[in-house]
Amino acid sequence: MSLLAVELNDAGLLLVRTGDDGDPVLVGEESPGLAVLHEGRVHVGGDAVRRYRIAPLHAQNRFWQSLSLEPLPWSARGIATAADLAHAHLSAVLTAQTRHGAEELLLAVPPGYTREQLGLLVGVANECGVSVRGLVDAGLAAVATVAPAPCLLHLDLQLHQATATLIEASRAEGTLRRTRYELLPGAGELALRQLMAESIVTAFVRETRFDPLHQAASEQRLHDLLPSWLQALATVDEIAAEIEVGSTTHRISLTRAQLEAAVEPLSDAILRLVQAARPPGTALHLCFSPRVAAIPGLVGRLAALRDCVVVELAQGAPAIGALRAAAAIVRPVDAIALVHRLPLADARDSTAPIEPASFAVPAAAVPTHVLFRGRAWPITAVPLSLGWSVGAAPRALTLPAGIAGMSRSHCTLELRDGQACVVDHSTYGTFVNDERIGGRLALQVGDVLRLGAPGVALELIRVLSDHGAA
Repeated sequence: MSLLAVELNDAGLLLVRTGDDGDPVLVGEESPGLAVLHEGRVHVGGDAVRRYRIAPLHAQNRFWQSLSLEPLPWSARGIATAADLAHAHLSAVLTAQTRHGAEELLLAVPPGYTREQLGLLVGVANECGVSVRGLVDAGLAAVATVAPAPCLLHLDLQLHQATATLIEASRAEGTLRRTRYELLPGAGELALRQLMAESIVTAFVRETRFDPLHQAASEQRLHDLLPSWLQALATVDEIAAEIEVGSTTHRISLTRAQLEAAVEPLSDAILRLVQAARPPGTALHLCFSPRVAAIPGLVGRLAALRDCVVVELAQGAPAIGALRAAAAIVRPVDAIALVHRLPLADARDSTAPIEPASFAVPAAAVPTHVLFRGRAWPITAVPLSLGWSVGAAPRALTLPAGIAGMSRSHCTLELRDGQACVVDHSTYGTFVNDERIGGRLALQVGDVLRLGAPGVALELIRVLSDHGAA
């Protein structure tokens, strides 16, 4: 008997087993959480992906996220509820392995499931011919595969939402612990791919007068080709994108910049999700899935965050981490519970954590003034106090009173060791570029300081000499 683990992400279920050498091994390919009733038969996973645009009225894509016994809008033999579709999908993923005697299963579960859904999930999986022996938070299991750091954030995409899970490592306690998570509905893989597809369709119509959405078959073909186009654009700036219809080949020039622009609204939202989820003033190790890495332009923007190290996880990291930590996850079959804490062990994929580089602003980018309502206040060695009632401060910028979230003496700006710094003194936080800071932070030209909610915005600028040189 061998132990299996499944990464239960509806953007793509992944199965992992223990290899002959004792290390976890991926089995098969990702199986997206899609189902389609087509020609009298229910197709799931990859089979559903290839038919999804052809039979959209009989497609389902929320049966994992909304796992329940509620009836579907259509039914087929043995399929009447979302739980039935989940059972059919998981059975298809597990079939080959259960034939070979693998009878016990660990599930790496994304955040957001209720206690009732977790109970239903265990029941669904047990009906697939395996015995569920443990549940673990997917983000926790994923970051357990890399070198530990005091503060880690797991970022991933599901079909309908993005998730950010905060994990703390305590060497004193010897544990990795999930502390909280944030969900961003509407920023999942389906929405991102739809934005890219719409941009590509516009380019085809503009350059060739061919509309891929005119027929279901060509729309399906576009979505089938999109992953390979994305993969190609990961290494080059421009490719030729082709769609064949009958004997005619329609071709456009597709650029990485075009797709980055298409997904920018959702990339902005995901960036804000990370900023909201990270503790202020704390160095962060941001661990993201290959799904996040595939979003054009996003990783570069994440890497530009202050005090942040970005780490791309291996495919199937949640399931791999679950198998490696199986001893801490496995429970008696009558006492299954979701695990939020794992023993802290040396990671196998990295020898030591990478520390964020110390952030020092180049001299030419150090701001000299802060701009508010058309007036500029110099930043000097004498602190400039900002707030709605700063008292007897030697230098003060008095801001409008009555703004929610603004303190009497909210923060100060000062020049120290050649750096223009903001120091937070507030109750509800000071934000730089919409990211809450903690303590002291070095500023650079173009940064936007926000005090209060929604508050006031002040821009950091650098005054140049008469000749336009710094």
